[in-house]
Amino acid sequence: MPPILRRVLVLSHTYLQPAHRGKLRALAARGLEVTVAIPQRWREPWFGRPIDVAWERQGGLEVFPLPAHGMGQKGELEKATYGRRALKALLRDRRPDLVQIEEEPTTPAARQVLAAARRLAIPVVLFTRQNVDLELGWWARWQHRRMLRRLTGLVAGSDLAGSLARHDAPNLPIAVIPQLGALAPHEPQHVPHEGLAIGFIGRLVRNKGIDNLLEALALQRGAKWRLTIVGDGPERERLERLATELRLAARVRWTGGLPGEQVASLWPDLDVLVQPSRALPDYREANGHVLMEAMANEVAVVGTDSGVIPELIADAGVVVPSGDVPALAAALARVSDQPARRALAAAARARALRLYSDDAIAERTLEFWKQLVK
Repeated sequence: MPPILRRVLVLSHTYLQPAHRGKLRALAARGLEVTVAIPQRWREPWFGRPIDVAWERQGGLEVFPLPAHGMGQKGELEKATYGRRALKALLRDRRPDLVQIEEEPTTPAARQVLAAARRLAIPVVLFTRQNVDLELGWWARWQHRRMLRRLTGLVAGSDLAGSLARHDAPNLPIAVIPQLGALAPHEPQHVPHEGLAIGFIGRLVRNKGIDNLLEALALQRGAKWRLTIVGDGPERERLERLATELRLAARVRWTGGLPGEQVASLWPDLDVLVQPSRALPDYREANGHVLMEAMANEVAVVGTDSGVIPELIADAGVVVPSGDVPALAAALARVSDQPARRALAAAARARALRLYSDDAIAERTLEFWKQLVK
């Protein structure tokens, strides 16, 4: 009897970055024919340069660029839709046994792909990170619920995201699986240095809580530490002023936004990664990929109780209440102790290898897909 699941089509702008395709390669290595459709032309986020994507195939993984429209001058990928004829042709030509849309259910692309796949009676799974209840008007709320109830299944990036979806679609099969896996080196290398090397990686926006991190470090002024902040955003100027006002500027390094390969080269220099995100009525941290990367590279992790962070860290790091500056300072003091930090880093790596590697996430994803198409 032939396998029920042989060909899968995944659509998401996330996979524009080749470094993000590890899960897809791991799925292809399990005997699936995997096609990932991505926008054909997009704008590089840091420098605004237009980039054209070419078709490619690596083993069982095919990267298929589709014409995309509606991104505007700023290249806002979450507002894009695919070319209607090109999408229809791709679905007919590849004849997938299952389609997975990795865009939020409120996006035009998600609605478009679901409608096109349903017309061809293809099962559709959606991935969502959405972990706060959106304030939608009655019409938008009705559309949202209607879309969820037309899916074959849903992959949620966190327990909270799954709970919200279950409220709107009680009978929908849901699995909680991260979107991306973490690349784990065979033997992580760490460069010897003096003091505690702290890192933050992410957008410099208020929700990320970098000001709380700086305030916590001001309470640890007497300790030996240095902070590297990787990322850019509208809050950078204010945060640099705050570092100066707190008399920390000489101990803080600002790199700006870096491509993935340069971020990967930072791990040997870091002792701890901090994700001090805020928990607000309209925001909970939804993306924990950088935490998973740190854990896989045997870097200790400290985070707040915002969104997905405590789920990812569990007991393999330190979790503090969002916005609690003294608690964050105490956590940094705890990981300053070398034996305690090494134990946490080892636990973090073990957890990442077990749950967050590309292979682990591919295996959980494939198992869920098989349950849906039986």
